Amino acid sequence: MANKYGKAFITDNVSVTWSHLHKPDTKFGNPNYNITVSLTDDLQAKLTDAAQAAGFGKVAKINGIGNRDEGKVLKVKNAQYIKDNPGATSFPCVDASAKSTKAVPFGGDVVRLKLVPCLLERDGSMSVYLDACQIIEKNEREDSNGGGFSAVEGGFDGSNAEAPAAEGSNLAEEVTEEDAADLPF
Repeated sequence: MANKYGKAFITDNVSVTWSHLHKPDTKFGNPNYNITVSLTDDLQAKLTDAAQAAGFGKVAKINGIGNRDEGKVLKVKNAQYIKDNPGATSFPCVDASAKSTKAVPFGGDVVRLKLVPCLLERDGSMSVYLDACQIIEKNEREDSNGGGFSAVEGGFDGSNAEAPAAEGSNLAEEVTEEDAADLPF
């Protein structure tokens, strides 16, 4: 028996606590885009309704639900988008008017998510996969306006500064084997 997928559903507005939609999350070896949102009573009810509508019945557990300092949260992922779009630099999002945007949500923003429930054969639990993200409200973050610092007259102006060299480029001189013999390590 294979995993069984239910019909996609769209959440109500939920608050983002953490987002990794700006680039793939590779920390545990399986690249994916993910977002963590506050688990409201309404979202919990939608998850239960999605399981019932898919014919899953009462599921043993809903994967991705956890506790954080700010309360219960739901973390959902999408690894398939990376496989289907290997050159993509971020997960596609739409704005409040359902138009594509390069913006991605971060903590404190308000979003609606399109989620796909899946009954996992191995243990009867249900996972919920991220299918799409709509940004309803972007909130200003403290660090977006200088991190709380005020301007210092006559100080460094980084508006024309160049980015550091790409990762993997060698800015130091090449060290030969002869030079390496003189190194203390």
